[in-house]
Amino acid sequence: MSPRKREFIPRKTFQRRSKRRKPGDVHTILSFCESNAISESKYYLLKRQGRGPREIDLGDRIIITEEAERAWRVERENETLAKRRAREAAEAAPAT
Repeated sequence: MSPRKREFIPRKTFQRRSKRRKPGDVHTILSFCESNAISESKYYLLKRQGRGPREIDLGDRIIITEEAERAWRVERENETLAKRRAREAAEAAPAT
């Protein structure tokens, strides 16, 4: 069976643990994606582009701190704002 045709199996253990997160807890990649409403594939795409959050590699697992998540959000917000301003400036410029 190809990987694309596997039956979806919900990750019950992860879902139970993620509901118990407290402020200041670190994220795994999966919990980071869930918390920021992005898919894992989008996370890895951003990481390849150099736009992912800072990670801490603990050998057998990777964690993302609350500070790294906050900094990542600020970077994405600033990036979005810069794109909007550039688009608005281009639209406001007289067409020649």
